[in-house]
Amino acid sequence: MRILSQVILSFFVLTIVFTAFEPTITRGAVTTSQFTISQIVTTEISFATPATNIIMSPSLGGITGGTANGQTQVVVTTGNSTGYNMTLTASSSLGMIGNASSSNYIPAYIPNATTSPDFSFTAPANTARFGYTIAASSSADAAPFFKNTGAICNAGSNSNPSNTAASSLNCWINASTTAVTIVNRTLQTPSSGATTTLFFQVKINSNPSPVIPNDTYVATSTLTATTNP
Repeated sequence: MRILSQVILSFFVLTIVFTAFEPTITRGAVTTSQFTISQIVTTEISFATPATNIIMSPSLGGITGGTANGQTQVVVTTGNSTGYNMTLTASSSLGMIGNASSSNYIPAYIPNATTSPDFSFTAPANTARFGYTIAASSSADAAPFFKNTGAICNAGSNSNPSNTAASSLNCWINASTTAVTIVNRTLQTPSSGATTTLFFQVKINSNPSPVIPNDTYVATSTLTATTNP
C-alpha cells in the first residue's frame, strides 16, 4: 500500500513539473506589418571643367590686319534624366573692348541673316569682326541654332566636330548681352561629363574703318548650365 502511495505521489509531482516546463503552443491567425524604404536622389549639375581664359593668336596689326583664333573647353556633368541646356552671355554687345580706352573696340560679328548664324565667318572689306561658334562632343547636343544643312545654319542636323580646324568651322555669330542657347542635351551625361568647345575668331581686314588702335582688347562671357525640366 505504501509503494502504491509513493507511485501515485511521484506521478503527481511529475505531472506538475511537466506542466510547468512544457513549451507553450499558441494557436491563432497570422499578422504581418509591411513598410517601405525611400531614398531621394536630387538633381545635380556642375562644371567638371570650367572655361579658361583665352589669348587669341596671333597678334594682329591694326592696319594690315589678319585673322586670329582661340578656343576653350568646358565639361558639364549632371545626373538629370532629361539633360541640360547651356547659354552664353557677353558683358557687352559691342565686341572686344580696349583695356586702355573703352572707346576702342573690335566690333562684334554681324550675321547676314538676323535669325541664324552665318555658315562661314565673313567680314566685309575695311572692317573688323569678332565672333564665335561651338562644337559639342555629341553632335546631337549642339543647340539647333548651331546645326546646319551644309549650306545654312539653324537648320539640318550637321554640327561642328570638336577637332575641326578653325578655318573649317561653321555657324558663326556675335556674342551679345542676350543669352544664346549653345547646347541642349536631352540625356544625363556620362560620369566623365559632356564636353563643349567654344571657338572664337577675330578678323581685321586691311585699313579697317573705324580704325582699330593698338591696345589689348578683351571680351568677357558667361556660361550658364541649367538642368532641363
